[in-house]
Amino acid sequence: MKLAFLSAIILFAFSGCTKNYPRVNQVYSAIYTVAANQWVAGTDADGTKFFYTTLNISELTQAIDQNGGVAVYLSFSASTDANPVYEAVPEVIGGVAYGAIHTTGSVTVDLRAADGGNLTSAISAPTLLKIVLMDATALGN
Repeated sequence: MKLAFLSAIILFAFSGCTKNYPRVNQVYSAIYTVAANQWVAGTDADGTKFFYTTLNISELTQAIDQNGGVAVYLSFSASTDANPVYEAVPEVIGGVAYGAIHTTGSVTVDLRAADGGNLTSAISAPTLLKIVLMDATALGN
């Protein structure tokens, strides 16, 4: 009798156990090399001069743009460097403010004088940009 009772309790305890695994969203990354001649001169509405480059990234879908995330990292290490050092953008390095904006299909990185003045030149050497795309499901709030 005790064995039957114990068996019934064990059967009852484990019969309701099911594993529910949440959907795993994906994270993607790519490294782009921006040549010195790929920085374009721009002028703000107030006349302030800056430089920018736009990367076309077809993997940056509307779903990622609206619900996920985009992280941008910058490196002045050589593209052949086995261990490049990356700085997260936005960042100020040597009086230059590095920023990034994104929309579906593209990421734009800009360089501005950190003091709000005119930036007179862009980066004169190849620059590595690491773009990380984070897919996510909206919480529905």
